[in-house]
Amino acid sequence: MTIERFSHLFCLIHGSGDVLYPIKMRCKKTGVIAFRVAPHGNTTQDSIELHDEHEVLRHVRDLGFSVRAKSKTTERHGLYKLEQRCITELKILTKATP
Repeated sequence: MTIERFSHLFCLIHGSGDVLYPIKMRCKKTGVIAFRVAPHGNTTQDSIELHDEHEVLRHVRDLGFSVRAKSKTTERHGLYKLEQRCITELKILTKATP
């Protein structure tokens, strides 16, 4: 069974034009696959695992958290935050309310 790892709810637009999608990551310790957001820092200790895409959107858009994101067409990936690391826009892909 293949697990869809990319967000279908929203994406981040990079200054280069790359479209970055929040991506689920597998925790090496637990094997849990979830989106990772962080208020600051770049370690698993700093991050929160979320399974609900609407909660990921809330943390990134409303609370200022960064999120692990990746392009589907280039090698660009990493921890991204609105208005930092050349992120110019957050784009809603589907209706944002559950």
